[in-house]
Amino acid sequence: MSMEDILKVLVNSRQQGGSSAQGSDPMTDLIGGLLSGAQGQSHAPVAPAGYQQQQQQTQSGGGLGDMMGMLEMFMGNNQSGATQSSAASDPIMMLLQPYVAKLAKKVNIPPEIAMVVVSFVAHKLLSHHPTSGRDSNSFNLDDMIGQMSSGKVDKSIYETSGMVKEISKSTGLDEAAASKTLDAAFGLFGKQITTAAAPVAAKPNVTTGAKGLRSTGMKSGVKPKRTAG
Repeated sequence: MSMEDILKVLVNSRQQGGSSAQGSDPMTDLIGGLLSGAQGQSHAPVAPAGYQQQQQQTQSGGGLGDMMGMLEMFMGNNQSGATQSSAASDPIMMLLQPYVAKLAKKVNIPPEIAMVVVSFVAHKLLSHHPTSGRDSNSFNLDDMIGQMSSGKVDKSIYETSGMVKEISKSTGLDEAAASKTLDAAFGLFGKQITTAAAPVAAKPNVTTGAKGLRSTGMKSGVKPKRTAG
């Protein structure tokens, strides 16, 4: 399983108009399977009490709300070496680790800060799933998915949503650097979003293309025949 699988479930929840909290929920099944498979495999160094408690709750609960709590731990403990070491063996952070490494290299920041930013972006995206139990009003996810799929996100979203200030405060980056880092992080997730949202993104392209062919084909295609004749 990869982060792409989780993002696909997120995108599908938008297409279906939300997931029911009753019965089987794809997101809960997906994350529950990930965490239950990780139980009993912890070889991490001793971590702060808060981390250990959250990890136990996450592994026993297995829902998106528990995963969000874990992400919040990573977002808020960027200066704790013990937490960083423990996070390396956590199943959720193992999913995000490829993004952490790429972001650290792309914008030339320490892995510890990259972990905070990646966790933050994942948290902001997943907050929009109906079972997250988190506030999802900081930005419009459907608009964000469309922009991420196009490969270019309007940077003003980071400012107006308050994300720049949040990242600046939690990492110590100035706001310009925070905006640049957020843009790079959303760009990394955008590659996965593009794959997940491909069926939805294809519809407007087909419609626009059809109109274009009809309008140019009927007008410019008839005149050359008359001139030639």
